[in-house]
Amino acid sequence: MNLFLICFVAGASILLSFLLFFHPMQQNVTANRWLGFFVFIMGCAFSSTYLIITESALSNSFLFKSLNSLQFLLAPSLYISILYFVHPTKVFRPIDWLHFIPFVVYVLAESTWNHGEESISKSSILNINSEVSFLVRDILPFLTLFYIIKSYLALAKHSTKLKLISSTINKVNLGWLVQFLFILLLTVMIWINDALFELPLVTEATPFVYTASVFFLAYFSIRQRSIFAFKEKDIRDISDVLNYEDHEPVESESGTFADVANDSGVIKSDTEGPAVGIVKPKPKRLSAGEIAKLSVQLNSLMEHDRLFLDNDLNLATVAEKLGVSIHEASFLINETTNDNFYTFINKYRVAEAKKLLSSSKMKELNILGIAFASGFNSKTTFNTTFKKMVGISPSQYSKEQKNQHK
Repeated sequence: MNLFLICFVAGASILLSFLLFFHPMQQNVTANRWLGFFVFIMGCAFSSTYLIITESALSNSFLFKSLNSLQFLLAPSLYISILYFVHPTKVFRPIDWLHFIPFVVYVLAESTWNHGEESISKSSILNINSEVSFLVRDILPFLTLFYIIKSYLALAKHSTKLKLISSTINKVNLGWLVQFLFILLLTVMIWINDALFELPLVTEATPFVYTASVFFLAYFSIRQRSIFAFKEKDIRDISDVLNYEDHEPVESESGTFADVANDSGVIKSDTEGPAVGIVKPKPKRLSAGEIAKLSVQLNSLMEHDRLFLDNDLNLATVAEKLGVSIHEASFLINETTNDNFYTFINKYRVAEAKKLLSSSKMKELNILGIAFASGFNSKTTFNTTFKKMVGISPSQYSKEQKNQHK
């Protein structure tokens, strides 16, 4: 491997971990601290590689073993970081400690099998054939692959759920983390090659891939926006709408403890045994009369006040304008339109864009101007949303309108 790149990535990772832990913008603080821990361990992993190549591990046995053990915290720290990114009210719970079991197992295995050894043999370092080496070389990459998949699923779920509370998600859907996961997936494939196939050309690419990943992560992590930029009093309600709230178990009629039912009355599980208590579905948040009254008010906000033109419009703002809770605003939109908040608002934006594309405004504004004038905050989002709802792109729609008026 390229020794210079290994040293560079190790140093850059440790520096980036410091910047993430003390993020200059103070956004997504806990998530960034866990992400910083992940990057720090990545730097430690390359420090371990440096010790192997330079054979310094022979005289630094304890340091080498410590750096190896830390690698079992690599994937869990990334996953926990992502959980904090996507859950607005996430707190560290006792069950989260289960993610650190592989780390404990490795430390115990290392302590037991190498007990009494003051140093590591040269063959153990260069050929990686010690009793516990298979845990690092063969088990760890597959464990990392498992956490990458879990992380991707969490981010995909987050991107979908954001549509319940925001009309604009392109800047907070954590797409950069999804791309980073794909880079990590590539490194894991290289890692697995090193464990099973040992193709030299692929192995040599590892430092370059890690160098790219560090630069990528540094660029986007510093540019990131606050994921849930809501007032503190609204965060709990937002979490509940997203169904991320940690529900406390309640005692059921059978005397066991069952999870609190969700809005549809579905009960997930109990904690005492197979019998699950009966929990009645929650009553509707608004009566028929309230729905009718608020529906008129909501239409007025859209048609008269043209609230949809606010590029950063979110559910909390609409709820405040209506004078209802965030729960009630979400229920109202779903009940009257069968749409989520994102679709509801963007239907108005697309309708506005169609008017502008068919009018003389098209001579004054380009497609980007039309996008912003309709309430969208980017050309890409505008094109994607318009084509999904209308079936053709904005430029094609404009051409068709021109041809009809000739």
